[in-house]
Amino acid sequence: MAGVTEPEVAVVVVAAGSSTRFGADKLGVVVAGQSVLERAVGAMRAALPAAPLVLVVRPDQVESAGTLWGPRGVLVAPGGARRQDSVRNGFAALAPDDDTVVVVHDGARPFVPAGDVARVVAAAAAGGAALLVAPVVDTVKRLRTDGTVDATVPRDKLVRALTPQAFRAGVLGAAWADAGDAHWTDEAALIEGRGGSVAAVAGDARNVKVTQPEDLALVAGFLGRRTRVGQGVDVHPFAPGRALWLCGVELAGETGLAGHSDADVALHAVADAILGACGAGDIGEHFPPSEERWRDAPSELFVRRASTLASERGWRVSACDLTLLAEAPRISPHRAAMRSRLAGMLDLAPEDVSVKATTCEGMGFVGRREGIVAFALVTLEPSVRP
Repeated sequence: MAGVTEPEVAVVVVAAGSSTRFGADKLGVVVAGQSVLERAVGAMRAALPAAPLVLVVRPDQVESAGTLWGPRGVLVAPGGARRQDSVRNGFAALAPDDDTVVVVHDGARPFVPAGDVARVVAAAAAGGAALLVAPVVDTVKRLRTDGTVDATVPRDKLVRALTPQAFRAGVLGAAWADAGDAHWTDEAALIEGRGGSVAAVAGDARNVKVTQPEDLALVAGFLGRRTRVGQGVDVHPFAPGRALWLCGVELAGETGLAGHSDADVALHAVADAILGACGAGDIGEHFPPSEERWRDAPSELFVRRASTLASERGWRVSACDLTLLAEAPRISPHRAAMRSRLAGMLDLAPEDVSVKATTCEGMGFVGRREGIVAFALVTLEPSVRP
């Protein structure tokens, strides 16, 4: 990096905003299996693995953030009233030498290639200050106060400012001392305002800042599609005198199944498939038949709890394929209702759910009409919803 080694680089990740425009804690939203903030920090760590890194969070989050990030070798500092105050607090926590290149990155930017980070660090080491930029590809209009178009602005000299931005610590410190309590939107603007030169380094245009909920889907697309697949199998014998429930639908007049809960063999298989796909164990761990509270419980509870556990791990069900192995009852008259009911539990469209049935042609315990077997296959995709 133009003579700069990683021990002479330090990183500030700013994560002290209020997420007002987003409407929720955007940094905690999971994108492709990791939170926005984890990906932002991970990008800096991947590019600069030996550099000390400080994470600046809201003052009320310092303790919890320290517990989470401290074991990972990340310093935690409290943020200030403004973004510029938060950057200064992070800088102070690092206490860098004047020749150290300080890299400032937004915690809301989860995608930045390591090569871009290397180039902006090299530019800052050579010239004192640099930032990543991306070209403005849309036609830019200037508006009047009444909302009508005043003029078209030439875009050939316009770029979007990205992060990370990088500065020699001495250059940044001198600019702060000269600016006093003035306001600036980013540290590059601070340097510019003091008459300094800031190098613009071409960066990946996909390095977007998560500001609105719709930005999450955009970022998820850049990170690539990940899926997990889980299978679930369950078997229940018939039990005269009990109601028969399959996929949360009661099949009136049919012989029910034996079990501690409502014995919905179909939903038990689906719940087990979800739990397996997200690495959360199996249905017996979460709903043991030894616990009285699950006696005659509707198995929809199991499916919804499995879906919640998947969501907490950053996953959502995207498809479900269910096969019932049964000589009786006939499933086809109930298939549409079962499919619709299961889709509702999984928050899916009916076309994303399949319910099929077959027989054993008279063979085995199923063929002897002693019970029903259910096979479920589910697909999980990363959840990007807050």
